[in-house]
Amino acid sequence: MKRKFIFSLLSCLTLLLVSCNESTEPAKTEAKQTAQQPPQKKPKPITCQLNMGWDPWEPYQYLTPEDEVKGLEIELVSAMAKEAGCQLNFVQKNWMNLLNGIRNGSIDILGGASKTPSREKFAIFSDEYRQESFVLYVRKNESENYLGKTLREILEGNFKVGVTENYIYGNMVTTLQDSEAFKNKFVSVPTSEVNFYNLVQNQIDGFLEDPFVAGYTIKRKGLQGQIEAHPIKIHSGDVALMFSKKSVKPETVKAFNKALHKLKQSGDYQKILNKYSF
Repeated sequence: MKRKFIFSLLSCLTLLLVSCNESTEPAKTEAKQTAQQPPQKKPKPITCQLNMGWDPWEPYQYLTPEDEVKGLEIELVSAMAKEAGCQLNFVQKNWMNLLNGIRNGSIDILGGASKTPSREKFAIFSDEYRQESFVLYVRKNESENYLGKTLREILEGNFKVGVTENYIYGNMVTTLQDSEAFKNKFVSVPTSEVNFYNLVQNQIDGFLEDPFVAGYTIKRKGLQGQIEAHPIKIHSGDVALMFSKKSVKPETVKAFNKALHKLKQSGDYQKILNKYSF
């Protein structure tokens, strides 16, 4: 009887120990899994607040039905601002008023700006971050009338071309705009979308526009059967961010340049561009 009792007691103790080991094993596994989790990146502290001016120019910048500012330009600049530790407040105005805002300091930053000596008097420019080109758009089935001709040769006829006020289309177009012979052939409008209306209404014979913008707008407005691209393509140069000298420190501009370089190295810059390719 005594042996049976001792044997039973030992069996119970063995079962109890096994049970305890099984109950503690998940805790060890869980602790191990927790230890393997990568540390969370701390968000960069916000060191500045910037008013970013913008005007509707799809797909670069536009307002969604939910009143959110979106677009290629917005995403690129927002990514740079985040990396530089700055928060953006978006201010919508037309391009002329936005330039005045840069002059007086009420607007801190503009995207997609061409660097010129006159603008350098009141603005600081970042490193160039995007190429810009323009294409001539005409009414459907009319591009064949101007095949093999330069823009200058086209303007020598009875041809009026739409442009957007204060946009820079490159040295060749600027020379034509400033010449006595051709300056009256250019019809300036406050926003680029007016050019689409003016062309369809026969108020102009063509207009110059960024191919991404034109493709996006033509599709959105259902104008595929009314407007087409002419082979003429004009490279106007690379664009930069424009900061107000009155309200932005040079150190902030340097932080944006550093952020741009980092975004390109990581591949995030190209990922944003790819989202808006048509």
